[in-house]
Amino acid sequence: MRWLGAKLSALGYEVWADVMRLRGGCDWSRELESALRDRAAKVLVVCTPTGLDKQGVRNEIEIASGIARQLNDNQFIIPLRLESYEAPFRIAQTQYVDFKGGWARGFAELADLLSEFPSLRKEPGRSTEAWLGAQRDGATKLIDRHERLTSNWLTVSSLPQSIHFCEPPAGYQTERFQQRSLHRWPVVPFHSGIITFASPDGKGFLGNEIPARAIEETNIQSFLDHGWAKLGIGWHEAQKIFSDLANQALELSFHSKALSFSEGSSGRRWWYGNVKTAPLSQIAFNWKHQKGRRQIVGKSDTRAIFWHYAVSGQVRTTPVRHARISASLIFSENGMDALKDTRKAHRLRRSFAKTWRNARWRDMMLAFFWWMSSGKSALALPVANGLAIVLSLPPASFISPVSVFHNDGELPDEDDPDIDDSEWDDPYEFDGVTEQ
Repeated sequence: MRWLGAKLSALGYEVWADVMRLRGGCDWSRELESALRDRAAKVLVVCTPTGLDKQGVRNEIEIASGIARQLNDNQFIIPLRLESYEAPFRIAQTQYVDFKGGWARGFAELADLLSEFPSLRKEPGRSTEAWLGAQRDGATKLIDRHERLTSNWLTVSSLPQSIHFCEPPAGYQTERFQQRSLHRWPVVPFHSGIITFASPDGKGFLGNEIPARAIEETNIQSFLDHGWAKLGIGWHEAQKIFSDLANQALELSFHSKALSFSEGSSGRRWWYGNVKTAPLSQIAFNWKHQKGRRQIVGKSDTRAIFWHYAVSGQVRTTPVRHARISASLIFSENGMDALKDTRKAHRLRRSFAKTWRNARWRDMMLAFFWWMSSGKSALALPVANGLAIVLSLPPASFISPVSVFHNDGELPDEDDPDIDDSEWDDPYEFDGVTEQ
């Protein structure tokens, strides 16, 4: 409401909301009813399941519905949908403005709707500053001190020199030749063959004894910058093909490290270490400017459940070539196999991670890739015999000219109470600043 009030006020509308006007000791119900009956030209109802379940909100809708009938204005009440909700009877048939898909999009739709009533709009006045001031209340303050910030990007540091187009020999079934699962290395089906970084060996075989004929090859940099004119591939399609090959290579790398994976509803795979492949103790990492320690697998004895830090990656070509890492938590009962009950896993995820701050997720990522790379400054993604796409480690970081200051200090980064935290939260040096 503070965000919306400031936006509408800046457009020239006079906006009333209880968060701005009601103070301790006032007769809030009378003030609110007076605002509805005597001053309101339109009533915007911010709709969430929790909000609409409150009796006070339902009472306000009831009053507003009565006023709408008196005014004969079927657009007196304008619901704003922030989340899916079960509409109360009085506004069940009223068309809402959708903020669920994004506040900016919803605001544009609302502003367009209100523009149909030009008499409501005035010149922006002093109320705008009051709304902006309300938005700043409790806001995080910045201080003039440099701070190193770690991203979730692993930049591509080197590539194979060439990329190849191969076809099957005469008589070999094209459909079989193009099956990705039969190939040892990443491939992308294209026309009657495949595009790959691999090339046939001296006996005319690709990996896994797949017979192949090398038809064309081109320089990888030219391929990414200009495409492959001889094959009718534009630069945009070339970048998509590269991302596909690199994503396959990233997953093959995770698989080669004996990581397990859990597949989401969209088919996206989340890779994690199980109790046979990953240490249950903390992993110490020590890159320049970035050092500390974190667990990436743990167990809650009370809940008889294991938790696993899990990653998923997408290789992208813009604005620079990089692998973008996303993180999640996977749960298992035996330390190996992910829970199949998605609702239970979601509840556990919310419970375990509700107090985990950005610094913790950052350090878990750093510990994970230190373990994956054995402490090296690069992670090689093999794409053919002796060839690899190489990712730089640690993840890309940059220096911010300002730091965040919290009035009440940093919020605690609590761990599951069943995990031994005797060493977990010891302070360590991070680029000259002691952090928890």
